[in-house]
Amino acid sequence: MRARTLVLLAVATLGTAASFAAAASGSGHAVQGGTLRVNISKSDVTTLDPQIDYEFLGGAILWSTCVKLVYYPDRPAPLGSQLRPEAAAGLPRVSRDGRTYTFTIRSGYRFNTGEAVTAASFGRAFERIYAPKMGSPGVNFVSDVAGAPAALKGRVKLPSGIRIRGNTLSITLVQPSPDLIARLGMNFFCAVPVSTPIDPNGVTPAMAGPYYVAQRVPNRRIVLKPNPFYHGPRPHHLAEIDFTPNTDQQTSFLQIEKDQADYDLYGTPPTEMAGLAKKFGVNRGRFWVHPALVVNYLALNTQRAPFTDAKLRQAVNFAISRSAILAQSGFKAGNPTDQVLPPGIRGFRNAKIYPLTAPDVARAKSLTGGKTYKVTLYTTTDDTATRQAEVVQNELAKIGVTVDIKQYAFGVLVSKIGVTSEPYDIVALGWIADYADPFDFINILLSGDKITKANNVNLAQFDDPKFNSEMKHAALLTGSKRFSTYGKLDVDISRVAAPWASLSNANTREFVSTKVGCYTFQPILGAMDLTTACLKK
Repeated sequence: MRARTLVLLAVATLGTAASFAAAASGSGHAVQGGTLRVNISKSDVTTLDPQIDYEFLGGAILWSTCVKLVYYPDRPAPLGSQLRPEAAAGLPRVSRDGRTYTFTIRSGYRFNTGEAVTAASFGRAFERIYAPKMGSPGVNFVSDVAGAPAALKGRVKLPSGIRIRGNTLSITLVQPSPDLIARLGMNFFCAVPVSTPIDPNGVTPAMAGPYYVAQRVPNRRIVLKPNPFYHGPRPHHLAEIDFTPNTDQQTSFLQIEKDQADYDLYGTPPTEMAGLAKKFGVNRGRFWVHPALVVNYLALNTQRAPFTDAKLRQAVNFAISRSAILAQSGFKAGNPTDQVLPPGIRGFRNAKIYPLTAPDVARAKSLTGGKTYKVTLYTTTDDTATRQAEVVQNELAKIGVTVDIKQYAFGVLVSKIGVTSEPYDIVALGWIADYADPFDFINILLSGDKITKANNVNLAQFDDPKFNSEMKHAALLTGSKRFSTYGKLDVDISRVAAPWASLSNANTREFVSTKVGCYTFQPILGAMDLTTACLKK
């Protein structure tokens, strides 16, 4: 947890919780062992390579298999939002100038092969992130390490700012950064065996967490089993977790209702949400709802005509009905928004830039000047995404913008839109927070220096020198000044440049079988924590 790239429906069902979101555990007596049956409707995971994965399906699995320097506990908020040392013996020693962080690696962690986790295991993760051949999205989070440019150009395996000496790992930054430790809690920085190859197609390496990937047959099956060498503090109960990808979502829902399956990682059909609440109640054991640190949006490709024109991008923002789009996601889907930052992120201020309910067609037409355009919108094959795209199509037609809708399976969509040369004009998408800081939304998604040819997440391909400079400046600030600066950036970018049409902030909605116990909503993962799940007697 990609941030992870999601289609709109997926965001509406699997968001990341705000730091004060409620969470609860399923009732019933936990038992050790048993198999949890998890469907993945309409898709398969893109990859289970921690240095490449940046979407929520793979991220939820890696959450249960990874060991990192620091981690977020398998607990509900607020404890689940507080970083703790994992493979590191403690929080890092920080140099007086605030630039160097030194971690000591504790002994005792082992991969499922028996190989020990060492400082070199994390060094290999960094080598794979920086390797140009890998195209890892993780580079966006370590580009400020001293010597990073040389590594990113393939001149060296590791930047000069990363040093491994025995059981210590030190990271030196170009300038102090208040969010480095939080960044290191992401799956990109998961330890891997030192022999793990650098492969742009990704590999499924041995893992040192509570579970490991025992089997993966693409598009057919994924099996997790307990790591026999894991003796860490993370609770885990199951003998096996079986994932079945590419299931039909409605069929999957019926299977969970009848206890033939236990959970769908992709989510429940939005049309079923109101019925579930009526039948089972909310947060009483089977149907769970939590607020989320999520923004759904339409990315407008600023590097392709016609969306090189900021006025047209503003017109799109005035022309769409955010409430109508959100309504397609069903009961308790979330709240409409016109900004980048979710309300749960510090710095957010409600500026009321664009209409949240009825569109302002007259204002939109005044910005287009009566011109007509043809654009292509990419989205997933999901039924809800189809309906949402049709709402956008109908509303933009009223201002002279003809929208051609192209739909792809989720994994295919993620792969295609990560390539900057892909000829899309609009992408219907969403973003889950990696950690609760505005950098993870503003800089990661909208800074020009984060654009990469492959695995790109700045899908608007927004590259404005003025705003790039302001984003870099904001990233170096601390305290209240940091958050007020990011709040102003959010408003200014949304109002002036409009690289997105922000749509909504989502709730997480989850449905589980009667057999699922030990339910924990992990606020940073933004979903049921499979690590802690158990079966009831």
